[in-house]
Parts: sequence; C-alpha cells; structure tokens
Amino acid sequence: MDSNKSSKVCEAEGTACKKDVQALCYHCSKNFCRIHLIQHAQLTEDMKQAKLNSLADKFNELSLRFDNISISDNILKIPFVQLEKWRTEALEKIDQIVEQKHQELNDELDKYRKVFFTKNEEQLIKMNNSKRIIAELIQESDASANQITDLQTSIDETENYLNSLMTHEINVIATTPIWRVDIESQLFEPQSILKNELTEFKITYVRLNGTVRNYYVKTKKDGKISDLINSFVRQYVLIEEFSQSQQNSIDTTNHHPKYDFILPTEVYNNRVHSSFDDNHLLNSISDRDLIVFYETPHSMNEKNCTNILMPCSFRRQTNKIPFGLPIYLNIPRQGCRGQHILDALRDSLGKYFWLNPNTEQQLYEVYLQVKVDYLPKRTNLNDVLQSEIIFGGRKTNLIVDICSQIADEYERSILERFNF
Repeated sequence: MDSNKSSKVCEAEGTACKKDVQALCYHCSKNFCRIHLIQHAQLTEDMKQAKLNSLADKFNELSLRFDNISISDNILKIPFVQLEKWRTEALEKIDQIVEQKHQELNDELDKYRKVFFTKNEEQLIKMNNSKRIIAELIQESDASANQITDLQTSIDETENYLNSLMTHEINVIATTPIWRVDIESQLFEPQSILKNELTEFKITYVRLNGTVRNYYVKTKKDGKISDLINSFVRQYVLIEEFSQSQQNSIDTTNHHPKYDFILPTEVYNNRVHSSFDDNHLLNSISDRDLIVFYETPHSMNEKNCTNILMPCSFRRQTNKIPFGLPIYLNIPRQGCRGQHILDALRDSLGKYFWLNPNTEQQLYEVYLQVKVDYLPKRTNLNDVLQSEIIFGGRKTNLIVDICSQIADEYERSILERFNF
C-alpha cells in the first residue's frame, strides 16, 4: 500500500512538487500533497464565492428589470397600427372596385337607354298605325273578324311590352367580403416558435376540372408541408375572390379545397420530381422549386383505396421535348389493364388541351413507362390494352407525345398566362 502511494506525485499546477500525495480532490479529480491541497481548497472556495457573487449581481439586475418592465408597444400599439393600415388599404381597394363598377353601371345604362328609346319608338309606330286603322274602321262602320283579331293582338303585344318594362333591372351581385384580417398571437412561446417568421410560397394548383392557377400563400417559414397546405386551404377563397375582383369579374367560386384531397408535389423539367409527405420541411424548398398542388378525386388519407394516381407527363410529338405541367390519372389499383389507363387519359386530356376530333392528324401517342431494376422500360400503350398492369411497388408513369399544334395552343393559353 505504501509503495502504491509513493508512486503518485502531487499534481498541483505550476509546480514540480515531489511530495507524497495526501488526498484526492473530487472536484477536479487531481491528487495533492497536504500543503497544495489546502491552497487548492482555498482557491476553489474563492472561485465559488466569486461565482455566487456574480450570480447574485445578475439576479439583482433582473429584479431591477422587473421593476421597470411594462407591456411593450408590440402588444399595446403596433397591432392597432397594423389594423388601421389594413383598413386603409382595404378601403382603397374597395373604392377602386366601386369606381370600376360605377363605370360599368353607367355603360350598361347607356346601352339600355339606346335600346329603350328604340323599342319605345317601334312600339309607338305600331300602336299609332293600329289607332289609324281602328279610326278608319269606326268611320266606315265596317270591320272583318280578322281585322278585329289583328287589332286585339296589337293591343296585347303593346300591353306585354309595357308590362315587360317593369321587369327590367340591373343588379349588383355582391360576393362575400373579399378582405379578411386575422389576429395571430405569439405569447409566452419558446423562442424557436417566436422566430418562426412568415414567408410567401408560390403554389400552382391543378384542379380536376382542368383549371390551373398560381397562388401566393403565406405560412411559417420553418414549418412543414402540412402547414403550407392548411394555409393554402384557409386563404384560397379570399385570394380567388380578390383575383376575380381585380379582373372585373362577377363570377364567384364555389370550390373549396380540402386538406386531404390535395397531393403536394415538386415538378422539375415538366415531370413530377417528388411528392411531399406532411412532415417535409419547408426550409428545404428553394425559391426555384416549382410546387404544384393537385386536387385528387379521393382522400389521400383513405385507407385501402381501390384506385391509385398515376403521373402523366407530356412531350412534343416531333422532337420529344417535354412541355407543360404533368397531370395525374385515376386508375384501378387491382386488375388494371391498359384500356383502363387509356380511358382515364381520354377523360382528362380534354380538360387541359384543346383537341380537335375532326382532324385526320394523329393527335397523340401514349407510352407506359415502368422502372425495372432502376432502368426505365417503355411500351406503347396500344400494345398492352388488354394486358393487366402489375404495379407491385414499381414506379410506373405515362408519357404522352402530343402534336405540336396542340402543344403550342396549350402554352399560349395556359403557360404564358400563369408565367410558368
């Protein structure tokens, strides 16, 4: 035991002490001789006392801050300033629309006046002619049954015309208020949530009826794709109504997107690059990424759904260059044959493309592409119309080669309109 003790030397810093070790410091796990142990203990005690004094000073500083603390202007004033700013902007927009509608009403009134006076003059000429005829017949005391019938018909037509004037009207069809303001509170939340600022995402929404539109949606910058879908669903009607008001349209939309009827994807090089799950982080999406939401015919949360969605992309028939937005086809999960896919394609194509069935030109060719061992295998769909398509987890998609005339019309009417 003495041999083992003598083998240890004092580990006091800044010295070359060779004295026997007397104790182990559990604070720093070092061995010390008696003299250096006393010095080390005093130094440790001084450091602890200094730390305690520093902590006490910090608590006193915090106490002083509590004495001077008050509710910040971010709570007391700024929200009201923001609300007033919103009201001013909303009223300006309302005034702009009212001014436009005033002009439209005046234009309608001018058109009606012209028709009104023209029709009145025509009816007066007819009526005066009938009055002249009846005066002659009274004077001659000679009228046939047909003449009396004609005169009665003339009276009936004039009465119907005068009565119809009472049914004429110009109506202002008012939609639901297109401006809305929400109150969002961030109170006593972790700092990670407080710093989660809102950012704007460009969403291309493809509906089942063939409507394609761009929407700018604000949501949490560091949120998930589920947050973006929820924000899109919540803001959709307001954005749509505002857009229609800017275009001087009185049409309203009855369409309301549903969260679980949206398939969120990223489209790259005119193909579906990937589909997002609910937990995909938004901060991994760059400004260059094209986010496309597809309206689906069935709920994405539906378990054991009998149908699946097959992506379908488009190329120009002549040079095989991809163009346009891909779409999704709703096809059977089990027992799917090539004919089922072709039928689904025919049901969808006319909603997105202008197809002239009277032309003798072949409008499109269709290829089924299946990845086998990571290699794409392509087959003309006409060759497998009666064959059952076994998916089995293999990546399967459709490629449609469309004639250039239809592709050109598509790009003019849709792509340029929405700045794809």
